[in-house]
Amino acid sequence: MTGAGEPVDAGRPGVVVALAAWLALTPVLQALSLTGLRVGNFAPERPWNYLAYGLAAPYVAWLVWQRRPRARFAAYVFLTHEAVRGFHFHRRDAVAVAAIWVVLLQLPAARRWMPSLRPAEMRARWRRQLTGRRKTVDGPPPSARTAEPPPGESSSRP
Repeated sequence: MTGAGEPVDAGRPGVVVALAAWLALTPVLQALSLTGLRVGNFAPERPWNYLAYGLAAPYVAWLVWQRRPRARFAAYVFLTHEAVRGFHFHRRDAVAVAAIWVVLLQLPAARRWMPSLRPAEMRARWRRQLTGRRKTVDGPPPSARTAEPPPGESSSRP
């Protein structure tokens, strides 16, 4: 907030920009592993790497950059994947990088940009999707306001 009570648009926090850039650059690091670069879990002889770093990491970067609701969760899943693979392949640098990113995601700026999933909001969103209703500001959609309740239900809802 400024002194006049107006919100300040600070843009993307540095940790979000850095995480998105790192995730977006993972296909390049995987490609460089073909030339002999051995950093983290990047290795040319592991076919799974091409899927994880060529598709999954850039998708998570896009989620983070676009501030999608599941961005934080997707980042945690990908970083957990990195840490487990690092343990499996005895790559301490990969485990350390994943752990550092998890710690950085706890910073207040990152938590404001990518809030945690809230189960009640997720259930409400799923319910709206299943019933075909859209989120409205002024109340239920017009069709819900004029529709009669189904037989066996009372007109007043709790």
